[in-house]
Amino acid sequence: RKLSAKRRMDVDDEPVRKRRKPGSARTPRSRAIAGVRARRRECVYQPTVFPGTPEKLSKTLRPSGSPTRVSGTKVIASVKFTDAGTNSLCKVDKSLVCKGFWETIDEVGRICLPRRSGKTYNLTQLLLFFSMSPELDYLEAMPDSMIAECSGEADAIALCRKKRECLFKDSLLQTMYPEFYAENFMKYPVLYISLSECKGASFGTFIRSLCDTLALVTKKWLEEIEVTEVKIAVRSKYPLDELKRKLQTYQNASDLPARHMSDYTDLAQSLFQALSTFIAKQYGKYLLLIDEYDIPFITIHLAKWSDEDKQAALDVMKTLFQKMLKDNKYLLKGLLFGVFEIPLTEMGSGANNIKDIHMIPAEESDIQGNILTAAHPHSGCGMDALTDSFWFNAHEVEQMLDN
Repeated sequence: RKLSAKRRMDVDDEPVRKRRKPGSARTPRSRAIAGVRARRRECVYQPTVFPGTPEKLSKTLRPSGSPTRVSGTKVIASVKFTDAGTNSLCKVDKSLVCKGFWETIDEVGRICLPRRSGKTYNLTQLLLFFSMSPELDYLEAMPDSMIAECSGEADAIALCRKKRECLFKDSLLQTMYPEFYAENFMKYPVLYISLSECKGASFGTFIRSLCDTLALVTKKWLEEIEVTEVKIAVRSKYPLDELKRKLQTYQNASDLPARHMSDYTDLAQSLFQALSTFIAKQYGKYLLLIDEYDIPFITIHLAKWSDEDKQAALDVMKTLFQKMLKDNKYLLKGLLFGVFEIPLTEMGSGANNIKDIHMIPAEESDIQGNILTAAHPHSGCGMDALTDSFWFNAHEVEQMLDN
């Protein structure tokens, strides 16, 4: 590098062997020049070639050995799982995610993917398949006329069940695994929590938004008890009264200014524990689904708070996740969805029972090449069914283009 431009040009034009006397050893300078020439010969520019046809484009996506079912012709930017009743909408069947979740997750799993990859879509699908509750909020948009065999005098609970059966009718899950479908459809209590609104300009407003989220989930369960007129078991009466007391404590604290909410950091944990205890005593062990779990941590990271407030907020969230996942004796299975993998442990303690599900293999070689070609045939269950439920594979793209 110390050579001038003219001298460097002369060195490139004249071979090293002519500059060295026969039998003499190479100098460090000559060895360096020879190494540069060797590396230049190895570096061959290969321009990127993009496939020009739909067939070639589909082959560069994901393994194509998976079962595929695409219905409808009208493509919109964002389709919800509950839009299945509209036959004209283009819908890709991802119902095998239910079997993949059940067989892959032993305790708690975590899936972190970018936006627009189908996380909330599949989480809604898991909720509506496993949950024994009516889930009225998700089915209001579905017209009653789509259920021909349900009479107009049917009650709300029967109507919701018919709608959910319609969502999974003739799906890959029902067609390929009818035994699994019959054994698990609407058989478990499911606690669904979305932390997308856990934000705040200050530490106090952040704690309030977190308590608001858990309070809305609690009110939903209490409202469904009234709608379904379920009989409260004897062992569940005290947990139910305790849950109502915790909810009343929150409602009293919510009227306070935001700066005083920092004194109620334990309220979110106690509210969740009361709700968890009631669900377990009334219905048994439950499934826990958490969407946008990383939003509170992103809010804390980007907030312009003091270091003490940031550390206090992190402690609140990590303790809450430990109560939800690690120390939760009523948990059957759990699944977290987000974008970033946030450490939820401190020196080995905390929520250390999480199994991270990675969609892309961590290979030192060509990572992209490993996901473009199928290394093994798709089994239709287990990890294959879980990982293939996000994005679109080759066959799905071809069918959507054909439709």
